[in-house]
Amino acid sequence: MRILSQKWPSQKWTAILGAALALSMTSAFAQEGASPKPMHYGIKEKFRLHDQNGDNMLSKDEFDAWHETMYDALAADGDGFTLEDFLAMRMGPGPKGGMNPERQQQMQEKAAQRKTARFEAMDADGDAIVTRAEFMDFESKVFQDADSNDDGQLTEAELIEHHRTM
Repeated sequence: MRILSQKWPSQKWTAILGAALALSMTSAFAQEGASPKPMHYGIKEKFRLHDQNGDNMLSKDEFDAWHETMYDALAADGDGFTLEDFLAMRMGPGPKGGMNPERQQQMQEKAAQRKTARFEAMDADGDAIVTRAEFMDFESKVFQDADSNDDGQLTEAELIEHHRTM
């Protein structure tokens, strides 16, 4: 290092390091924009949290326990939840700060549309209240749909892929 620093003045090293840092940041931002992974960060964390035996798979029992917890958060009184309750619940990391406010608004509107459609699919009897039975029946269908290889367990990849198609 000393030999190199004698040959190259410190200003050149500063410029080279600065350029390298700028390039690495540009690369990181480009990868983040191109990769769907940050969008699914919430799913990954939830997957790990509910993988009780640490086998990197969710059994139907683990999946059901996760969704029982979700239902309890949505319907604190135990009598079901409404569309307003569902829309108010934050289910993932959401838009990142510092984004264009107009873009954030568009993303929030699209999320509300997706959640509204999901609520309507859960509310089997159309009474504007999703009961525990309706919620768990819907989530059982989600499990079956997401289990692409029909092995009775979900991998993180299967769950992420399923959520991309929703």
